Amino acid sequence: MSHAGGRIRKLRTDAGLTLDQLAEKTGLSKGLLSKLENLPDSNPSLETLQSIADAFDVTVGDLIDAGETRARPVLALHKPAWVDAIVSALAKEGRSADEDILQALYVLQARKGGQKGDMAWLHMYRSLELNFKKPRS
Repeated sequence: MSHAGGRIRKLRTDAGLTLDQLAEKTGLSKGLLSKLENLPDSNPSLETLQSIADAFDVTVGDLIDAGETRARPVLALHKPAWVDAIVSALAKEGRSADEDILQALYVLQARKGGQKGDMAWLHMYRSLELNFKKPRS
C-alpha cells in the first residue's frame, strides 16, 4: 500500500464507510474518491487530501506517508534564462544556487509561472531561501 489511495481505502473500510458515505462526509465526489483509491498515479490536490484527512481525523502526512513518498524532480525541457540570472547573482555574492529551491521554482513555472522576468524569479528564489532554509551565517 504505497500510494495515498491505499491508505484512504484502508481508513474508509476500517471505519465501515462506503464510497458514497465518504463522499458525503468529505464533500468530494464518489468518482474522485474511487479514482484516488484505485489509481496509484492519481495526483490529488492538497485541498482534496485535507478534506479526506479531516473526515478521518488524521493528518495529510498520515495519508501520503511522507516516509515512503518519493518526489520526482521536475525537469525543464530547456534551461530557462532565469536560472542563469539566479546563478550569476548568487555567484557575485560568493554563493551557489540551492538545487532544492531551483526545483521549487521549476515547479512554480511549470504549474503557474508562465513567462516572468529574470528579476521576478530571483526575487522568488530569495523569498523561498529566506522562508524555508536555515539562516545564513
